[in-house]
Amino acid sequence: MKHLPRPFILFDIHPDCPLGFESEQEDDSTNIIKLADSFFQLLSADLRKDLRRIEKKNSDLRIVENEAGALDKSRRWFLEIWKEDKEEFRRRLELWKQKCYTLSAYLNEELIAVHIAMREKDTIYYFGCWWNRTYKNRSVPIFLLKKDIERAIDKKIKYYDLGVGNEAYKKKWGVIRKLTKYYAIVTRDMAKRLGIENYTEIPD
Repeated sequence: MKHLPRPFILFDIHPDCPLGFESEQEDDSTNIIKLADSFFQLLSADLRKDLRRIEKKNSDLRIVENEAGALDKSRRWFLEIWKEDKEEFRRRLELWKQKCYTLSAYLNEELIAVHIAMREKDTIYYFGCWWNRTYKNRSVPIFLLKKDIERAIDKKIKYYDLGVGNEAYKKKWGVIRKLTKYYAIVTRDMAKRLGIENYTEIPD
């Protein structure tokens, strides 16, 4: 902690971490699925019905695991939506190519979606799906998420982390929701501008 740059802010720290201040925003809650022995033990009746419909819509898709160049092939779909800074995106790609695995969905010979996740010990961390919005009616991201959760259960993984957020689709999976923490070393003026109530103060 002594060697952190100043000012310093880190969000989305795991709730069990002994360091940090608890967030007060509902959007900063975890969405962690505690995986069962069987995929269908996870599902409510409504989710089971939704997934059957989505599975039927996508029965003609072919899934390729860890396809070479999958992130580069699908990057345009992410950038069309998020307009991320070029340097930030370069760093994202570099890191994800090292750490993540992918599930690529093909309709005949056309790539239409790439699911991105990372395994760390007994947990899968979901980073999202880059997909072609032309096929919105297929709900391909949910289809690939289902396939990956089934895959995680087969591998005896304990948890599937859908990331922080308040999206409706995450709650359908019966997730564990706990407020994450953050840590801030900032000036009083910065804290005021950022709306941060708890922080370690440094001189202006």
